[in-house]
Amino acid sequence: MQETITIEVVHIATFKALAVRTGMTPDKSGTRVAWSKLTEQLPLDDARLLAGPHAYVFIPQEQWGKEVDTLWVGLAVSEFGDVPDGLETLESSGGLCASARVYGDENHMWSVYEAMFGWLEQSQDYELDASALGMETVPLEPINALTIPYGDIETFNFTMLYPVRKKAGG
Repeated sequence: MQETITIEVVHIATFKALAVRTGMTPDKSGTRVAWSKLTEQLPLDDARLLAGPHAYVFIPQEQWGKEVDTLWVGLAVSEFGDVPDGLETLESSGGLCASARVYGDENHMWSVYEAMFGWLEQSQDYELDASALGMETVPLEPINALTIPYGDIETFNFTMLYPVRKKAGG
């Protein structure tokens, strides 16, 4: 059973992340390779990690208008400290985000993307803030999808958080 698609505007606090840059790959393995590189350099028991068992996939919002070709897979940290080779520092600006939860098969996931961008196009109050990094939160428990080949995932489980701003005059 697919859950209903609900889009809401939420406020996200600012935070720091250590992340690995990747690209979109035809076999959709880029995020999984990046996750592996990330956790080799930043183990899940690192004292800098913030509480909350989830990873982030960061997306430059200006890429939604064309092809998305750059992503980062990261973990939220309290401080950057010594940044291991291969990792980059990112800072989420926080603020208002359009949020939608994905929990279902691949068709459902694409339906949620379609609903999100339809909502953004039709909203009288909000527009996508293309100057910011959007993100998708991926829970690490009970199952970490970043360790499963894309084609083997039966249930996609993540939350979209795409920065928005009030439209002028809205």
